[in-house]
Amino acid sequence: MIIRKAGESDIISIHELDRESTKYHEKFDADFYDISEKWWKEKKLSQLSAVRSKRNAIFVAEEKGRIEGYVWVFIEKLGKYKIGKIQELSVSSRSRKRGTGTKLIEKIVDFFRKNGCIICETMTDARNKPAINLYEKSGFEKVGYRMWLKIDSKRRFRPFY
Repeated sequence: MIIRKAGESDIISIHELDRESTKYHEKFDADFYDISEKWWKEKKLSQLSAVRSKRNAIFVAEEKGRIEGYVWVFIEKLGKYKIGKIQELSVSSRSRKRGTGTKLIEKIVDFFRKNGCIICETMTDARNKPAINLYEKSGFEKVGYRMWLKIDSKRRFRPFY
């Protein structure tokens, strides 16, 4: 398996992984992951912008010419510090539990280190136990909780319009 920086030609494969990942996440929150085609188009444009950026990066895990996972990261400045942030990490269902996620994390930690970041952080759904296990196995620690209360049960929360 090769871990490398993504190029523009990888966006279609990354997009396919995104769609697979959305189906996986629907079991946690079907409303939240009900995503419109307009949103998918905008996300593709954002990812294309990220592969062209100096402050963002997308790394892909490639095996036998096929993209099996990706991680989208960016660097944020907080005062005099640089914080490495994981925007998204996705691994195809056929490549889970084979070290793909771990290799992607190792690559971005090295990327953040070389770019002077002091910490790396991410968020994941509390119900996504495989992701939590991956991050903890890679040395991440839980440092807080993001919580929400659904006030209006009749309306759907669809931030992805």
